[in-house]
Amino acid sequence: MAKSWTSTIISRMASGLCRRLEVVMDDWKKKHEKVVPQHNQKLPPTWVAQEKNTTMLHELGHTVHISGRNRCVAKRLVELLREAEEQAVVSSFLLADQEIEDALLETSQRGVRVYVMISSEARLGRETGDGEFEQRVLAGHTGMLNRLAGHVLFRSASHFHAKMLLVDPWSNPQGLLLTANLTREALERNEELAVELEEKDVKDAAALVGWAMWETAEHELVDPMDRFRSVKPVGSLAHPTPSENVVATTAECSELRHRVVEIIESAKRQLIVSSFGWDMEHAVVQRICQRARDGLNVTVLARVRPSAMPALISLREAGAQVLGFKWLHAKAIWSDDGRALVMSANLQANGLDQGFELGLHLDGERFEELGERLRAWFGLAQWQLEEAPRLGDVQGRAMIWQDNQLTEVNVREQSTVSLGEYTASSAEELVVDEPSIPSGEIAHEVCYTWVVNAPTLQPKAREVFQPGDEPHVSYSPRAFEEYLLRGKRLVIAVNTPEELDAAKQLKDELSAAAVVVRKETQP
Repeated sequence: MAKSWTSTIISRMASGLCRRLEVVMDDWKKKHEKVVPQHNQKLPPTWVAQEKNTTMLHELGHTVHISGRNRCVAKRLVELLREAEEQAVVSSFLLADQEIEDALLETSQRGVRVYVMISSEARLGRETGDGEFEQRVLAGHTGMLNRLAGHVLFRSASHFHAKMLLVDPWSNPQGLLLTANLTREALERNEELAVELEEKDVKDAAALVGWAMWETAEHELVDPMDRFRSVKPVGSLAHPTPSENVVATTAECSELRHRVVEIIESAKRQLIVSSFGWDMEHAVVQRICQRARDGLNVTVLARVRPSAMPALISLREAGAQVLGFKWLHAKAIWSDDGRALVMSANLQANGLDQGFELGLHLDGERFEELGERLRAWFGLAQWQLEEAPRLGDVQGRAMIWQDNQLTEVNVREQSTVSLGEYTASSAEELVVDEPSIPSGEIAHEVCYTWVVNAPTLQPKAREVFQPGDEPHVSYSPRAFEEYLLRGKRLVIAVNTPEELDAAKQLKDELSAAAVVVRKETQP
């Protein structure tokens, strides 16, 4: 088993790098201190807290928007739905936002055909937390289905993961491609992206979405009295050919992955990658690592979550800057060569190789605006991942990765640890063998303290007198016999420190076991 970083601290203490102090507290009590410097101790991979930045970013951009408490992306979605005249198509892994739900119902009631693509209920129930699939969110999603069934046509499949809104794609095309699920938390709390689609983008996306909806959906919900029922492919729609800007992951196409790889290879000086999901073993992540090892300036934006740690550590070890966020969910890649992609896919097999995902290639003004959005997030990151930082270089909040879990700690300049109180073997020297030093104290310098007390005379000890003709002549200081569990011992008892020299001499003369302190109440 590999030695932990805490056991390494103990071995360094044993090498003599610490300072020892003794402080007399009173006549019969002495405090011992051992100061252990740990500045140069190497930590495991650690998220180091960054200086808090409360800058509020403008949510609504020219073509690239971000989520936030002002709900600008949500309002833009509602605005597009209200402008729909013939058709509106929504795709989201799950949907749980009251304002958007109201807008979908209102749109349908105006006679607009509304189609909603969502993930299967079975897959939603299997998803893990990370704040995206809390029971409250899932309950809101279920309530939305009950309310909108009969007004909106739902089609679901376990592989549906694309996130977008398309309005009147064949008459007055408008739309947004998003990284966010259409939930209140995603649209208000998360770091998310939404990009305005151009006319051709909407048509290309509609072709892909139409094919996925009618040829790959597994279930359909039409009647509010029914649950989802199984559906078969219509069998008449061919898979659309890849377009210049709108790319996808489907069972028949991996153009999205190819475009991601092209952007990674195109970078000359800088590459920015943002993702929620990461797989260390995936070839795309390994290629990003290699570009970083080759000297490319790579910046990674990620949510701090245990499942992503192996990949993020590999990226940091390769030389990438890895910035951590509590709620980031945006997926995008940006290269200084002038190409970028915003997408629904995570950097793992279930996204780049499997599922139904959409991505939008950006160039020109949209490329520049995405770069500005991503760089603005740099300064808002709550954490930065360090591969093996010196403990002395970390101060304040940190999260240490060890034993496949993250542990949040507060690194202080100095910490004091009391090791308790002990009793010396004899009162003339208030020392004991150094107590066992516990491991795991996280501070630049640790002061371990322990108190040593002088032994005291047993209450039932029997005085031993000097031999001779005259009876009951006490020694000076007095000698006593103490009874132990097994046998007895001779001790010399003192009342004041001034008696210690004489007590030590008498102890040697009588071969006594110890010098002890006699309390004033004892005879």
